[in-house]
Amino acid sequence: MSIAGKSVIFTDAITLRNNSPTVRLNNQPTLIVSRSSSDPQTKPISFAGNIQCVNFINPVAALLLSATLIQTASYLFVNTGLGKATLTLDNGGTVGGLPTFILASGQAIEFQFDGQNLS
Repeated sequence: MSIAGKSVIFTDAITLRNNSPTVRLNNQPTLIVSRSSSDPQTKPISFAGNIQCVNFINPVAALLLSATLIQTASYLFVNTGLGKATLTLDNGGTVGGLPTFILASGQAIEFQFDGQNLS
């Protein structure tokens, strides 16, 4: 690419069309987590069926089922709802280095599973 006959080099740039949270939510196996006010606050989250993204649309305490996670796989967690979603592993492992990770409204984060923890 060039501008006015001079080369242009992009550094420290990301390609949003390929790796943005929205693109991944729409193009990878995604679990949408919702709950009504009458449902229990804690919801078990299974990644069976090759789930790679989780979209929280309501406040929830998510209990992530570690037996359904794949070692070395990366998982995208997005909170598109109002309120927070808390993430806890059922095996006692950590999420983002914490026993309980708080995913704020509007936040997207990716973790990789190492067999015990999501980091």
